[in-house]
Amino acid sequence: MCGLIGEIRWQESAQALRLEALRHGRPDAQGSWLSHDGHCWFGSQPITSHCGRFTLVFNGEIYNHLEVRGGLRFQAWRGHSDRETLVEGLAQRGLALVLELRGMFAFAAYDRQKQQLLLGRDRLGIKPLYLNWIEGGLRFASERRALGHGHPLSRQEISQLLAFGHLQTPASFPGPATDGICSLPAGMVVRINRTRPHDPVRYWPPQPRPDWTPLPIRNGRWARQFLRQQLEEAVQLQLQGDQPLACCLSSGLGSGILTALACRLQPGRIASFTVSLAGTTPDEGALTRQLARHCGSDHYELQLDHEQALAWLEQALQALDAPSANGLHHYLISRAVAEQGIQVGLSGLGAGALFGGCSSHRHVPRLLPLRRLPPALRHGLLALFNPALAARLQELPRWDRWHLALALRRCFGDSELASAGADPLLWPDQPPQRITQSWGQISWADLFGTTEPLLLRDTDALSLAAGLELRMPFLDHRIAEIALRMPQRYQRPGNGLLRSACQDLLPAGDPDRAQQGFSLPMRAWMLGPLSSLCRSRLGALQGSSWLQPTWISGQWQLFEAGQLHWRRAWCLVVLGEWAMRSE
Repeated sequence: MCGLIGEIRWQESAQALRLEALRHGRPDAQGSWLSHDGHCWFGSQPITSHCGRFTLVFNGEIYNHLEVRGGLRFQAWRGHSDRETLVEGLAQRGLALVLELRGMFAFAAYDRQKQQLLLGRDRLGIKPLYLNWIEGGLRFASERRALGHGHPLSRQEISQLLAFGHLQTPASFPGPATDGICSLPAGMVVRINRTRPHDPVRYWPPQPRPDWTPLPIRNGRWARQFLRQQLEEAVQLQLQGDQPLACCLSSGLGSGILTALACRLQPGRIASFTVSLAGTTPDEGALTRQLARHCGSDHYELQLDHEQALAWLEQALQALDAPSANGLHHYLISRAVAEQGIQVGLSGLGAGALFGGCSSHRHVPRLLPLRRLPPALRHGLLALFNPALAARLQELPRWDRWHLALALRRCFGDSELASAGADPLLWPDQPPQRITQSWGQISWADLFGTTEPLLLRDTDALSLAAGLELRMPFLDHRIAEIALRMPQRYQRPGNGLLRSACQDLLPAGDPDRAQQGFSLPMRAWMLGPLSSLCRSRLGALQGSSWLQPTWISGQWQLFEAGQLHWRRAWCLVVLGEWAMRSE
């Protein structure tokens, strides 16, 4: 994956941007193009259609692009790349082509005939596309930092980072009035026009948008068979390619199912890797060894010592492309696997959000009936039984599934933001959906409140920085649609439907268990070997005027005293990292 970068200006010539800004020193991040009229500049492997009308830059993978080729009239192919399929498809069918694509992608294309820029992003937002409006034009890139370090966080972005530990993606197209760097929403294409208003279209959920009613599945056996068939197809698509590929195997259900399916589809050709930190608990080794033996993968256990992990952790902080208090373990796992010569990995990311592995599917249905109570009584009852939960749920704009799912993951509440000197939080809007079932609505909230703006952004940036491309079969859009529309009587918390559909892939007696995960002793490290790093970032944050310096020092004192969770303290460290980058 070579990334993309570009600029369009209407009143003057577009300026070339630094290709070196596309991170990781990727050898394929090279080549540039300037349109015949001088208005548009692209960087990183531009390709022009056979007719000469469209030029494109692209980041990602389109797994079914050969199938898409078969439906095009154009057959004078120069090679076998998905980039060529996309540019020729756009020349023939326009932006309607994206409805046929299965994969993870972001692209920019220039139509020289209409003097129009086309931008697009995959349905689930696996690949990012960042925008920065400038006077008389627009800059865009697959990485936020490629658009320059001279963009301090806005006041609202600081509040978002404190509240959720990450930045949220806008639900609607961020037009020219938007300041700073922003993200194109997932599942959206937009025509950037010279004189007419820009034309954004959300192509997923499909247009026109009928209600996403339950699928006509009459019994549980049919539900399990249908899901299993579609999973096998999605995994088969993503096993394509000639690069060394392996499964990232943890004790989680999703990664075990992917490893088993991959081994059945390509017997004798699949390697699996489990990464652990020496001397920490829990240790997933025994469980993953059992899974690997049952699946038939060529299994490797990689154990990092603390010195190596700490060195990589500092590199991971510097590799973050957007501020996030989560996800550093993705870098360590990806780096360890990539150093074994593996270039592509299969990840189980997305299974929990779609099939009930996240806490939202347990808690939101229990909390939702409380909306009938007066707010004061509701808060009092929650504070009596669970004060921490009551603090997270205080002062929600609406007591609905979207806001409850977001609030369950809050770091700092409204009163703490006020004490810090941050602006009041503007709660993000929900991306449009017309899902008719409660289960699907909660999954949607998990997908676009946490998975897309946090987990996918961290995974994409940190795995690529470590030299590993991750593919995520559970986030194939057909799998997502099945999960969102499956009659909810067949779903149950704890990945119930997914487990029952794939029970034969798992060892006999495999228990219903939560993923143990790759845990890091962050509190001990932040008070020990990482204390100098933390204090330098906190010092930068105190000198930035973003937050009250006394509040920052007070929070660190609470952390030292064991009265503040390390993730909240790390949030301030990450904010300090961005303050240093903005200097």
